[in-house]
Amino acid sequence: MKVFTNVLLGALVAMPLAGVAQEAAEDAAPTVKWERSIALGATYRDGNTQKSLYTMNLKGDRYSETYDIVSSLYAEYGKTATPTEADPNPEKQQTEGQARGQSQYRYKFGGKNFFGGVFGEGYYDDMKKIRTRLKLGPNLGYYFINEENMKLDASIGLNYVYERVSSGEDTYGEYRAALNYLWKITDKSTYYLNLEYTANMDDVDVDNNGLLVTGVRSTVYEDIAMFVELRDEYDNSPAAGVVEHNDLTVLAGLSYAF
Repeated sequence: MKVFTNVLLGALVAMPLAGVAQEAAEDAAPTVKWERSIALGATYRDGNTQKSLYTMNLKGDRYSETYDIVSSLYAEYGKTATPTEADPNPEKQQTEGQARGQSQYRYKFGGKNFFGGVFGEGYYDDMKKIRTRLKLGPNLGYYFINEENMKLDASIGLNYVYERVSSGEDTYGEYRAALNYLWKITDKSTYYLNLEYTANMDDVDVDNNGLLVTGVRSTVYEDIAMFVELRDEYDNSPAAGVVEHNDLTVLAGLSYAF
């Protein structure tokens, strides 16, 4: 309960910043830039292993002089089967099933390089037996680079977490640290890197998770681009029955900016 109280008090400190940022944005009417895209990927394999994997990544970012909003929704679904002599056409079993939605509000201050705001996340993973994981909390960060063609920021924060897994429900406080890098190499090519580390406040050494997303996107025609992406999700204490700590996925597909 003490952890919950501390996180809640931190959130109450961050919440007024949202109102201040909104009011300032309306008064100053700063230049606003939206970046929205949807990316679709698919993998199919036949032979000694039969596998199909489908992914979707929806992004919507809002940048202005006063505050930024960074949001994303990623989902994947896949099945795998291994033929044998006894069963050359086995039924595919689900091996991927995940959805992760994130949104972060960033109010800029201190020369526009510092930012404070609120982070929220909703997460589901069928294979890891995570039915629901909801996060909400304040964060503080800094833009080391905040240019039109390059952005680099880091942030730290506290989250209140509600989690429902196959074994039951739980609530706890969480530390979160994140780093984001975006480089528009040319008008047509972009490189991006996102790193995130989270840990349960009550059991930092055991109950912690990591997320790495990096990739390259290149425009092939007007608002259509091809992308190649690597995702690595780490769980230091996976649920019972889950063998691997790391889930590594390499994706390729098309994205559309709108």
